[in-house]
Amino acid sequence: MSSKAGAQPVIPMAVFRKMVAQLPAEELSRLPPEKLPENIPLDLVDEAPYYSRRTVEGLILSANAYHLERRLHIQEQYGPEVMSALDKSQVVGNTANVKIFWQKLEDLRRMYEQWRKDPGPQNLDRLGNQIRTLNALLLDVRAENADTTRSAQLLREQVCGPELEAMFQQAIERLHEHSERIENLLARYFRIRITVAQHEMQVRLKQINTLDRQAENLREQMEDLRTQLEDSQTLWRRAVKRLHADQQAEHLQSRIMALAGELRSREVSISETQLTQWLDALVDAALHPLTRPSVSSHMGDGRMALYSLLSRYCQQQENSARQIARNPFLQVDPAQAIRFVLLSEQFILDYFRKKRNETTAWISDVAQVKSEDLDGLEREILSELKRSSRFKRKPGG
Repeated sequence: MSSKAGAQPVIPMAVFRKMVAQLPAEELSRLPPEKLPENIPLDLVDEAPYYSRRTVEGLILSANAYHLERRLHIQEQYGPEVMSALDKSQVVGNTANVKIFWQKLEDLRRMYEQWRKDPGPQNLDRLGNQIRTLNALLLDVRAENADTTRSAQLLREQVCGPELEAMFQQAIERLHEHSERIENLLARYFRIRITVAQHEMQVRLKQINTLDRQAENLREQMEDLRTQLEDSQTLWRRAVKRLHADQQAEHLQSRIMALAGELRSREVSISETQLTQWLDALVDAALHPLTRPSVSSHMGDGRMALYSLLSRYCQQQENSARQIARNPFLQVDPAQAIRFVLLSEQFILDYFRKKRNETTAWISDVAQVKSEDLDGLEREILSELKRSSRFKRKPGG
């Protein structure tokens, strides 16, 4: 393989098809194999004019032999990983992962525009469902992006002769363009997701505040009934009318259970899954280099909303355990029912530990997001959490 010949640019496939259709056989036969595109389809012979079909067949054979020889040379000199990176550069831009992600993102964009025009709960629910669909695709898309950047980095590190310099450079450029396209898609997604997440959190906080006011009256009624029930157990059982006392106690018990059920129905449920999804939205937007500058200015409200919901989640865990422990009519061993309460700080620590384990595919030295960025964000969030007096546990709480 001569340096001079190998340095010549390869004819694009579309251009070669036109040449086959228009040039005479004699002129086609003078095309050097090193200028011919790789993987010429055999059906091109049938598309060629009758008088040049044999010439085209010969060109395809010559091109295949040249490119095979070159592949063997590259693999022998640079190793299979470099060859794999070069092959990967030939198929970027048409991968199923990115294509599906782009299609779902376009659907999300349309739903988002519809929600902006009509911010009702139904449109918000549709947005949330579509976001969960895209979340399920994130890991594969990020893994592909990380693999693409690693391949480009590997090719940049190679010292190749002039006969391969153009080939390597073109491969690096194609890989870089593919990575940039993925980064732009992720940035578009993260911007929409953080906007929706912050709105969802604010809606949930408003629901909590409204229902809390309604629930307070129910709690007062329950406490009054519990007092009456305690009186019935301590005084009436000593009296002659024990049967009446038992009936009265049963009636009070029934009313307490009914109020407890109504109180539970007024509790706005917050799940660990929801908290994790909202935290994902905040973390990804804060870490991604294309979204970080645009979202950092208004990220504070989203974080404070998340901290409030996180505190409420832990409070619900406590209240559930305490209710089991204090209710004398539930046949549950309190010692088994009461578990260690999940503190806000521990939730954040657990989240970032899982995040590191799950995201090794896209957090690396060659990726745009590094592990140091994740560590710094974790420290920042924990610091904010500790500074807020609302989230400090009260003595005996």
